[in-house]
Formats: sequence, structure tokens, C-alpha cells
Amino acid sequence: MASSPTIEQRAGVLAFVDAVASDTGTPQLSDHLRLDLGRAPDADDPPLLVTVHDDAASARHTLIAVAQLSSANDAWILEVVVDPGTSDAIAVRDDAAVTAVDAHRRHRDDAVVWWLDDPTDHDLKVAGDLGLDVWRELYEMRRPLPHPDRAEVTTRSFRPGVDDEAWLRVNNRAFASHGEQGGWTLDTFRLRQAEPWFDPDGFRVLDGDDDDDDDDDDDDGDGQLIAFCWTKLHTDVDPVVGEIYVIAVDPSAHGRGLGRQLTLAGLDSISDRGVTVANLYVDAGNTAAVGLYERLGFGIHRRRVAFAPPEHSTS
Repeated sequence: MASSPTIEQRAGVLAFVDAVASDTGTPQLSDHLRLDLGRAPDADDPPLLVTVHDDAASARHTLIAVAQLSSANDAWILEVVVDPGTSDAIAVRDDAAVTAVDAHRRHRDDAVVWWLDDPTDHDLKVAGDLGLDVWRELYEMRRPLPHPDRAEVTTRSFRPGVDDEAWLRVNNRAFASHGEQGGWTLDTFRLRQAEPWFDPDGFRVLDGDDDDDDDDDDDDGDGQLIAFCWTKLHTDVDPVVGEIYVIAVDPSAHGRGLGRQLTLAGLDSISDRGVTVANLYVDAGNTAAVGLYERLGFGIHRRRVAFAPPEHSTS
């Protein structure tokens, strides 16, 4: 069934997604889609949901799969979550995806971008039948903690309501050409701050004096924010995974080795909270970043591949 979901349906979907994450040890649904489920039902461009239930042998009407389409910039993002214990799980996923895309295209002409994990030849064919080609590839990279090296720069905790504008400036300068992380507004940022997982102490920021070219950094927040490493703990999986959620250095501070140091600061923060596994996501084509993370001991855990219409892929 394809529909614009009620509050009760959204809550049921989130509970299902969390259960699948717990069963698989892999976070399910991107933050953007999860936040979309939390919006008011009468908000503009509500998400489209396809839910699949197993009615066999009981009246429990058990949810076994969800396909969600959510508006994001110039496209609609599709992700599908399937109970790993479902018979013919791939066929169930395919049917849910096709149903969602067909329902979307009956009413809109916006591009659909479908994210798949470690796609197979079969997945390429299903996406191709929907008119979608490979557009973008992310690596999820992981490493054990603690890291043998600790950060050599002094970071401090983010201060909600104080650092917001300065953080937004650095983020949008660093990700000026990035379709998802760039162009954030205060509203976008504060939605993340309202999430249960948000922890200012796990959000490490680095200050540098306006006239200071060395790496001696204040920890009192009196300097200018020049870099940050925002971490997130995935407590819905076992073992808990600590993510380098967003990391950036202001373009004015490039060339000082701060990328490595801020990554280490984030890993220190995660490890100091008792977490033994760290992960991050990086564009496969960003060879400099991939190389940095490999030198820090990260390895590729899975590939996330986005499929989009050819005209979107070249835009």
C-alpha cells in the first residue's frame, strides 16, 4: 500500500526500522528520511510510504518491509528496509521499490534516487528497469577503537545557541558544492540538535585566533571556529557504533593537517564514551579522504550506491 502516512503509521515504521537495525547491526534509513517521518502529517511534500505486511497464519498483520520516498533538494530519495527473516526478501524489496516509484511517478515528475547497499547484478537490472543508473557511491568505513594515536590539537564541546551561526558558516563554506551537506539553514541544523542522539560533548569544535597561523587552539571558545568533528552514537545496534557524522575544516585553514587531527579528536570522543567500533561515510571518488581514513586504520565495511535517472546523473 502506498500512502502519505499518519502519525501512528510513522511511529510504527520507525519502530520497525529500529528493530531491523538491532537485528542486523547496521543502521537503517538515512537521517533525512528519519527526520521526514517526524514532520507533521500536514507538512508540504510528505513522505510516501509503501508498507508490506505478512498476514499468513495469524491476524497480527506483521510489518515485514517498508519503502520510503522523501523529498530532498532536486530529487526524491528512496530507501527500502526489509525484515532480514522474510522469505524471498529480495523479491519483497523489489516489489516495494517498484510500487513506490510507480506511485510517485503517477503524481510527480521529480527524479527518484534509490540508495542500495552492496548492489548485485540483479540490483543493477532492477534499477535499470526503473530507468535508473549508477550515480554516486559511498563507502561505509569502520575501524576498532581505541585508536593508538590521540589528537594533538585541543578541541572543545559545541555550545548550542552560541556556536550555531559560526558552525553554519564553516559547514556551508566547506560543503559549498555538496548537494546534501551544503546549503544548510539554522532550521536544518536545529532539527538535528533536537534528535535524541545529539550530544554537544560529542560534537568537537576547534577554534583558531583570527591572526594565528599555528595550531595552538583555545578551549574557551574565544577564537574563530575553524573546524569541527561531529559524532553520533548508534545505540540501536549491538555493539554500539560511533560515527564520525560530519567533519569539516574551513577552506581558510586547509593545508595544516587538521583533517587528520579532527578525525582523531572525534575518535577520542567516541572511545572515551566506551564505544569500541567507529564508522564514517565518504564518497568513493574522494580519493584524498579515502586515503586519509585508510592511513588511520579504517577499512571498507560496505558500499552504498545511489541510482538515478541519466539526466540527473549528469546534472
